Amino acid sequence: MQSRKIKLRGRLRPLIAAALAAHPAVNSAYAQNAELRLPEIGVTATRAEREVFKTPQAINVITNREVIESNAAATPDILQGEAGILIQKSNTGGGSPFIRGLTGKQVLLLVDGVRVNNSYFRFGPHQYLNTIDPNVIERIEVVRGPSSVLYGSDALGGVINVITKRPGLSARGAATGGLVALRGATADESLAGRAQVEYSGDRLGAIGGVSLKHFGNLDGGGDIGEQEPTAYDEADGDFKLNYRLSGNQEIVFAQQYMRQYDVPKTNEVVLGSAAKFDYEPQIRSLTYLEYHAAKLVNPLFDTVKFNLSYNRLKEGERIIQRATPNIETRELTDVETPGVVAQFNKDIAASHRLTYGVDYYYDRFDTSKTRLNLAAGTATPIAPGTPDGATYDSLGIYLQDEIRLGSRADLIAGVRYSQFEADGAIQDQQLNLSNSKTTGSLLGLYRVTENLNLVGGISQGYRAPNIEDFFGRVDFATEIPNLNLQPETSLNRELGFKYLSGSMFGDVRYFYSTYEDLIARVTVAPGVRQRQNLREATIQGIETSISYALRGGWGIRGALAYTRGRDDVTGNPLQRIPPLNGSAHLRYAPSQETWAELYSLFARKQDRLSPEDLTDPRIPEGGTPGYATINFSVGYRPAANQELIGTVENIADKKYKTHGSGVFAPGINLIVSYLVRF
Repeated sequence: MQSRKIKLRGRLRPLIAAALAAHPAVNSAYAQNAELRLPEIGVTATRAEREVFKTPQAINVITNREVIESNAAATPDILQGEAGILIQKSNTGGGSPFIRGLTGKQVLLLVDGVRVNNSYFRFGPHQYLNTIDPNVIERIEVVRGPSSVLYGSDALGGVINVITKRPGLSARGAATGGLVALRGATADESLAGRAQVEYSGDRLGAIGGVSLKHFGNLDGGGDIGEQEPTAYDEADGDFKLNYRLSGNQEIVFAQQYMRQYDVPKTNEVVLGSAAKFDYEPQIRSLTYLEYHAAKLVNPLFDTVKFNLSYNRLKEGERIIQRATPNIETRELTDVETPGVVAQFNKDIAASHRLTYGVDYYYDRFDTSKTRLNLAAGTATPIAPGTPDGATYDSLGIYLQDEIRLGSRADLIAGVRYSQFEADGAIQDQQLNLSNSKTTGSLLGLYRVTENLNLVGGISQGYRAPNIEDFFGRVDFATEIPNLNLQPETSLNRELGFKYLSGSMFGDVRYFYSTYEDLIARVTVAPGVRQRQNLREATIQGIETSISYALRGGWGIRGALAYTRGRDDVTGNPLQRIPPLNGSAHLRYAPSQETWAELYSLFARKQDRLSPEDLTDPRIPEGGTPGYATINFSVGYRPAANQELIGTVENIADKKYKTHGSGVFAPGINLIVSYLVRF
């Protein structure tokens, strides 16, 4: 294929050419000159505000400024190089985060604390993190390790909470503003735009925007050239309103909508048997109404939050197999999920903070499947792989106590009771299941010195089998259902240190996790597979990160993670375990108007492969080669309301991809973003 390095074609779609910016808004308070990534307040790890340095869990906090400077067009790319996180891509419309060796439905995704995961999330890597528009992001918090006590099912590997922008309130009278911006990149000939308006008053604030994006086929590094098919389009809209009832009470209403068009699943076309495999449509929408109040005089709680949400995920698959070029199958799955969350916090003297609550989510499936004869022009309805009319509901009740033991030690103890029910049928296969699970955790922090904390603990995790597990998108020819699956469970132990001084922050920890009843595909007859609770496994590893502020506006930071997984039944390596990987950054910011950063993303070769890896066409024979990229970003503010960011990715034009990916990463890639606030 002919390479298209460092050039922009003029065939970008008129819809996109008229738009202005797929990049988050410029923050009104620009980052300070100090280049230390100071630990700050996080809310996801404990469901309450707590300093990251004083929290036992392993936490990543990506601030709004870091989101902007990442110059990323897709949310998964913002997490590239973060400690303990590796992004796998089966297509450019995807991006599945691996955390502690797990991905897909074993990692929980949240938006403003509301579950994105539903009971249709597929087995293995998926694309759903990429259904969150980066333009709405205020910050991202990642909790690495099991978090099932607070968040229930799916939080085995960790939790990713995407916290979206909220409008500000002003005591100085009503004010309006907004932004327009433009982002373009050469490796995929992409152009994306954002237009946003804002209003702030004494008691009412509002923010809303529209993003439009076009991505062409992506050029890979080295001799890869144009990768086809990888092109798709996207349109997003969002709106958030907050109204202050009093000094300590507020109501928030939010609406998000994302629509991706003709997203190809590249690995199925390039490496599989499909002549065409498109996700069409790919739609995610979220609506929620939230009430929260603080500083209440109440014997049971000081703060309270109620959230009513409505999630909808509508996903279509259009597939043509090479063996039957005149036959196209179209399957459509529409999952509607109303949910409710009630959370309460109570400080008891200075020694206890209780966090307790209940959450409930209900999935309802509307599915259909059609076989089209393209030559004859006929369409025949057939049974879908997921039951039409299926339902899945989950209920959780949790209690957590943050305990202060003198001046040196903290304990965080928690327990959760969860219940889930599932109902659905395909042909004579009827699912009617009710099950429950209790999980607990005990985490601790000891202040060795003023600057050094010893952290660690034991925590349980679980993942209840979902509708997709039970039925496996069954076709009764190559995969048959299993209606007797049990939850996957884990027990995690970890120990580490956190260090904080005026110029340095560091975090290092070791984790050791054991898993029971992991669900895997099993061959039960020639050419026929089924999901079964088959595996017992161990995953262990080391994660570390450091930030250090040098003099004169210079700073360095880096991250490194090593993970090793073993199937305890067979002794084989566990599937899709990432290799040793990390990042290194050197930054110079002489003023608030300019900054520059040289950075590298790297990984060792992964040749410790499971039997499933050996048959995965995405993984080359002998394993996934290692890599080290060289990248450079620069930012400049020509005026107080303007910002220009330029990035050159993969300067050496390295041919590489992350382990298990179906597409190669971009070759040399010039990215330019221009943002204007008004």
